[in-house]
Amino acid sequence: MWEIWIYVVGGGVVLGVGIAIAAAFLLKQWNKKDQVSGKMADLELQQLGLSIRTTSEKKSSCDHGSLHTSSSLHGQIINSTTPRKMPFENYTFDELKKATDDFSSCNLIEGSVFHGRLNGKNLAIKRTQTETLSKIESGLLRDATHRHHPNIVKVIGTCSTDSPDSFLVFEYARNGSLKDWLHGGLAMKSHFIASCCVFLNWNQRLRICLDVATALHYMHQIMIPSYVHGNIKSRNIFLDDEFNAKVGNFGLKRCGHDTEDQKTWSKGYLAPEYIQHGEISPNMDIFAYGVVLLEVLSGEKPITCGNKKGEEGVWLCEKIKSVLETEDAEELREWMDRALGEDYSLDAAVKLANIARACVEEEPTLRPTAGEIVEVVARLVAELPNGEEFSVCESSAKPLVPVVTRL
Repeated sequence: MWEIWIYVVGGGVVLGVGIAIAAAFLLKQWNKKDQVSGKMADLELQQLGLSIRTTSEKKSSCDHGSLHTSSSLHGQIINSTTPRKMPFENYTFDELKKATDDFSSCNLIEGSVFHGRLNGKNLAIKRTQTETLSKIESGLLRDATHRHHPNIVKVIGTCSTDSPDSFLVFEYARNGSLKDWLHGGLAMKSHFIASCCVFLNWNQRLRICLDVATALHYMHQIMIPSYVHGNIKSRNIFLDDEFNAKVGNFGLKRCGHDTEDQKTWSKGYLAPEYIQHGEISPNMDIFAYGVVLLEVLSGEKPITCGNKKGEEGVWLCEKIKSVLETEDAEELREWMDRALGEDYSLDAAVKLANIARACVEEEPTLRPTAGEIVEVVARLVAELPNGEEFSVCESSAKPLVPVVTRL
């Protein structure tokens, strides 16, 4: 009997040891699997985070004051410019003719740009000379077929014809150009209630400045090779349904046929090195951006003509120097756009004016880079109060444009 008991006990011990070893092995495999799954999940979350971050989310984070360091800001800009494939269409003339009701004057936005609607999509259709179309600098236009930055007007397609006229097709900016809102223009008049005076409030102006700076940062410091726009001005900054700013009119700076008034207007944006030596560099875009900031602050045109015929006009880039040299806050307040009344932060206005002053330095190397501008303006946006909505019928100390509904 004792031999039987020895066998029973021994078998039980061996069985117990075997079960323990098997359990330990299974537990080890289970833990290893959890670690791998955890790492894969973390990687997937990181990739998902990179793919879904957009400029609108960037602005949301600005509203909560999250952009306070250059490192986090740089990461946000990179994430907001993740390339994604964009379709590029070749339209026929008949398609564009149908989209614009035979290029009806009712669909004319401004100059040679028409509003069109095709397959349920709103389009901006720009008439240009066929020979001009082949000369347009294609760097960013070609790049736009592969990637799309949220603060750059999307190039949707082209229409090349055998006639003197061909066409470029862009995404449609419902709220017109920044020039329309600051100085009055045709694009505003087709969207709002009759007799309603409209203007951009302070919050919107700051966010527009940030959007344009972000687009320049992308062109100058992220694109390889870098891209010089060469035609930055309020007329070429467009506003979508939510008043997000998008830079447009690429490659047209030496191919256009502006009127004398438009040429005088454009002269106020030109950097001294370009006027004197024809020098083209990112610094010339920064100079023009500084002039746009001055327009946003003052509501004035780049060059204000004299009261008398032949009298030399006042350049905004020179006016800001004299305003800031006084070191008098009231002098700056007097210079600010009266449409704003007192609904803005004077401290933020001073900071923005100083950025503009740095941008219009005569010496190109003294101007800030687009990345440096983004960092400063993003902090100003982050300091804005949350929850303020825009009303198109806000009262104003200086009503800008009595808007008439186009029938």
